[in-house]
Amino acid sequence: MIVTYLLKRLRLFFYNRKHGTDIRSVRASLSAAYGKEVSIGPGTLVDECVSIGNYSYVNINSSIEHCRIGNYCSISSGVWVCPFEHYIETGTTHPIISSRMPDKRETVIIGNDVLISLNAVILSGVKIGDGAVVGAGAVVTKDVEPYEIVGGVPARHIGWRLPAEVRQRLQQSRWWERDYSDILGDSEMMNLLNRNYRDE
Repeated sequence: MIVTYLLKRLRLFFYNRKHGTDIRSVRASLSAAYGKEVSIGPGTLVDECVSIGNYSYVNINSSIEHCRIGNYCSISSGVWVCPFEHYIETGTTHPIISSRMPDKRETVIIGNDVLISLNAVILSGVKIGDGAVVGAGAVVTKDVEPYEIVGGVPARHIGWRLPAEVRQRLQQSRWWERDYSDILGDSEMMNLLNRNYRDE
């Protein structure tokens, strides 16, 4: 057991060095697709059917399955994306039946610059738009619009992160397709991203 763990840690070390990532969980599949400078916290499960975009991170003790995550996403601790769902249409929900049935999960699509807060759950097939925010403890059962804030069980619309004209400018800029250093060197883009729109 200890030898297996140490071998996994060693594989992670060399993978991170080669790919410029910061994967700190032995539960993260190295067959998944990781972008530049992706960070995965300890104890987080990432299955092989996952792709995570550039500069995104997943904090500790989360479970990320069957999904595509865009660039610059912030995923907190204890988040579950596309967990296995039991067949409730059958005579029993017990694995005596469900283990013999096909996996019915559909891929979750998470846009760019998305914030998913502590202990949220994102169910099968959901699409989350760019810039959206999912509140802590939310259970997301349906699609979330770009820059929408949702929360609750089931998750519902709470508001918009930014005024409509700012949302439009950000989406047109497609800033998340740029490298981190490129954005930092662009004062106009930094003004757009760093401005506090709530005070206006």
